[in-house]
Amino acid sequence: MARGASSPTGTTNADASPPPDAVQGSVGETLRRARQYRRWSLREVERRTGRPNAYLSQIERGVIRQPDPAVIWELAQLYELDFTLLAQWLGLTEADNAEATADVTKKLISLVLNLTTDQKLRAVDLLEQLGRHERT
Repeated sequence: MARGASSPTGTTNADASPPPDAVQGSVGETLRRARQYRRWSLREVERRTGRPNAYLSQIERGVIRQPDPAVIWELAQLYELDFTLLAQWLGLTEADNAEATADVTKKLISLVLNLTTDQKLRAVDLLEQLGRHERT
């Protein structure tokens, strides 16, 4: 984590950034600690999220290098963690604008999770078009 950067719980840390290959471990470790803080087993998290406990365990241990962003979102919500920072650590968002767009990202993900499969596919197409348009 960068000097003075926020932790997923919103506190600051004066330590230097972890090495790149430790970042996934940081996400998994953060999720594991948040679960343990609540004194929940992996089976309890499975019950609350509907995600298999084996999958959750693999995320926590860093076995799954690129977990599904929707799962990270669900876990961040469940554990009351900063999704934008977790996404940044996983390389899903730019560090420059992560803090400025945190509320927009959270709202966007909330909206997408409530779409039908067809609507999600259309939304992805629209977002890709927007991204291409911005680069040209």
